[in-house]
Amino acid sequence: MNERILVVEDEAITALDLKYSLEEIGYEVIDTVDTGQDAIDIAEEKRPDVVLMDIKLKGDMEGFEAAEVISQWNIPIIYLTANTDIETFEQSNVKGVYGFVSKPYDLNKLNETLKDTFEKVKSEKITDA
Repeated sequence: MNERILVVEDEAITALDLKYSLEEIGYEVIDTVDTGQDAIDIAEEKRPDVVLMDIKLKGDMEGFEAAEVISQWNIPIIYLTANTDIETFEQSNVKGVYGFVSKPYDLNKLNETLKDTFEKVKSEKITDA
């Protein structure tokens, strides 16, 4: 079974490119959304294996806020962002954050981060058992 990913990205072209790139390397993209509320709704309904979360989103909610809600369901979050300053990293200190990938993203680095995340989640489940 392919890992299921929710892409949360406010730039439609980037979201589409990301979707096709991820599917090409074997992941299932369950949806792409551009607001924090849509991310929360889809994550609650479909329970993806991981959420790729942009920090700047359309609407009133930033990625950090959406990530805080989504992390309550133990869904891992990887930030995909052009904002790599110290303040951004400090704001992102949310339970469930498994990594950062800078934009423009490198597909190999993103894939490596995803694989690391899935391994970490798997080992956490074994430890909790």
